[in-house]
Order: sequence, then C-alpha cells, then structure tokens
Amino acid sequence: MQTVAYAASVGHSVWFSYDTGETWNRAHTNTGGIYNESRCWCLSTHADRPGEVLSGTDIGVYRWDPAAARWNYVASPMDGMHILQIVQHPHDADLIVAGTRPAAIYISEDGGATWYKAPVGNASECEFINTPRVTSIQFDPVDRDTIWATIEIDAIWRSRDRGRTWQRLADGLRTDDVHNLVIFDDLGKRRILCSTELGLHRSDDDGETWTFVDVPQAPWPYFRCMARRADSSGVIFLSVGDRPSGESGLLLRSRDWGETWEDAGLPTPVNSTIWWIGTNAANPKLIFCCTIMGQIFRSTDGGETWIRMKRELGELRMITWAPAPAV
Repeated sequence: MQTVAYAASVGHSVWFSYDTGETWNRAHTNTGGIYNESRCWCLSTHADRPGEVLSGTDIGVYRWDPAAARWNYVASPMDGMHILQIVQHPHDADLIVAGTRPAAIYISEDGGATWYKAPVGNASECEFINTPRVTSIQFDPVDRDTIWATIEIDAIWRSRDRGRTWQRLADGLRTDDVHNLVIFDDLGKRRILCSTELGLHRSDDDGETWTFVDVPQAPWPYFRCMARRADSSGVIFLSVGDRPSGESGLLLRSRDWGETWEDAGLPTPVNSTIWWIGTNAANPKLIFCCTIMGQIFRSTDGGETWIRMKRELGELRMITWAPAPAV
C-alpha cells in the first residue's frame, strides 16, 4: 500500500512524504494555496476522501486537492485565529469540528461551506499561557453524536448532541491544564485516560469523575500526547517531557490498556517533548511520532521498534499519514 505522511510545521506550512518519512517536501504554491512560511497547527485526513487533507493554520482553513495538487482556501470565521485542531467525523467526512486559540470550537456540517461557533462557555483567560486553547478534539468511538474536547487551561468538555450543548468535566483532576484523551470500551466497560500538566488521570464513569494514576516509569510529570494503536491489541502510547517544549522527551507504551507502562524505546537523544502520535486503521503497524522541535520517529511493527528519520523539519505540531489516492 502506498502512503502519504503529512507534518504540520510552525513556519514551513505542511510537509509531505511519499516514502514513509524518508524524505519530505512542501507543495508548490505558485498561485494561491498556503503561504509556504505560514504556521500550520493541525491536519485531518478521512478514509472516504483519499488524498484530501484539511489543514488548520494561522491564516485560515485549507484543503489539499490531490487531483489539482494544490491547497484551496476554505472560508470560515476562524481567519486570523490559531486553528489548533481539526477533525472529521469518521462516519461523515462533511461534519468538521475545529478548535482554536483563543479557545473556541467551530462546527461545519456541510464540508466547510458554512460554520457556526459552538456555545461551549469556556474561560477566556487562564494562568500561565494567558489565553486558553483547544488541545484535542475527538468523536466518541461508540456514540456518534458525542464530541470530546480538551482545553488548555480549562479542563475537559463533552457534547452529547454534536456540539449544540456542552458540559465541563473536571471533578478529580489535579489540574485543568489538559492535553489529550484516549477512550476505549474494550474491557467490558468504558475507560478514559487523560494526559495533563501534572500526570495521567483516569475516568471509569464516562468522564464525570477522575482519579490520578501513578506512572512510575515517567521521569517527569508533564504528559502530552496519547494514542492507541489503531487495532484492538490494547497497546497505547503516551508521551512525557521535561517541560512543554523542553530539551528531552520519552515515549511510553502500555500493552494492557494503560494498566502498566514501559519505555517504548525511541532512539535517543530525544530533543524535546513528543508532541503528536500519528496512527491510521489502514495499517495499525505503521506509526509516526514527532517532537515539538522537529524530530520524526517511525515504527513499522506497531510500535515495537522505532527508527529516527534523518530529516528534521523545524518546529512541528502534528504528524499523520493516510493511504495514497489511486492514480
């Protein structure tokens, strides 16, 4: 299977790799498209739209058209904001949810033709980073109408009606500085894990309450990105860093749905916190992760072993991949 990997960079727009991360290039933008030195924060691909990519930037939403090999601007009320997260419903590629800084959530139900701002009711100011921002968005794996979001620094938010109303979930969290969620129902009951500024938390009641989870393998309390391998194996990955950008990082792996953890064995030195982990159900064995300072690591055996790519791409915010479109 041919694949395309994508990396969202701060200052160099979006990088493409057609050889599983060995080499990288940016798209030509002779006319229109994303400015090549723009800040791109996030990416979204969809199984029903081979080759198409959505990108959230500091100058708006863009959509990659593989047939024309160009980025097309998508009008939205988010122009001028930092569009930090963008996701498409797994069962409906036209349902798009985006999260921004300042923290807000915008929803399109028609593929980006129109948008509305969801009435989340989150804080407009916060400590440390001044302005809250959306750090993750995902659709519930069971209930197709439920959306989950994490806001840094304003806890976890859940909507059960596709974004029309929202509930803040923070009971038991040691901090409202939240980063990412993993939701699974594979153990006979639902469990949710949440990575935060002050470690890992778990909920066994669908997010209503949270308990702190000790992870003795983590040398630092700063937990950032999480992702489950895109299968039913029980393998979950969790990134830990010495501080938000930092000078060192560690990728942990659990083989039992987060009960126990071990070092995933990234080649060292890791130059900063692992900021994103890219998986795809089209091949659960192929996984990428990237540091915030541009290192890229790849596994072709489901995260058992990793190699570091020779190319570093400057400051990165997200890495993902998808099957290449049919020629």
